Amino acid sequence: MSTIVAIEGFKLKGKHGVFDFEREKDQPFLVSIWVLLKEAAKDDEIETSVDYAFLQRTVHDVIARGESTFMMETLCDKIIEIVSGHLNVAAVKIRMEKPQAPMPHNSGLAVVERTWPEGRTF
Repeated sequence: MSTIVAIEGFKLKGKHGVFDFEREKDQPFLVSIWVLLKEAAKDDEIETSVDYAFLQRTVHDVIARGESTFMMETLCDKIIEIVSGHLNVAAVKIRMEKPQAPMPHNSGLAVVERTWPEGRTF
């Protein structure tokens, strides 16, 4: 049996994007992150799992408080670097959406998904 701990649909704002104006004003991001535990949680102790608050804080710190980046791929990598260092994390999947990303047409949603280790499927 395997266990996945996740935060889905976390809405927050940050100053990231390729264009200067994207890095000057907060814009919305929507993030979902899933982690596969190495070992099942035991004895009803949070220390044997991955705390949801850890996942949410990490996403918030990178997007809302972290250094501005050009690409969502970079944001995902920064989050994965932190989360994958947790002792009970075997794999990470993150989906990041940027609803107001500037695009040439008035339809579509900018999305990036990353997994660690590379090639891992959930």
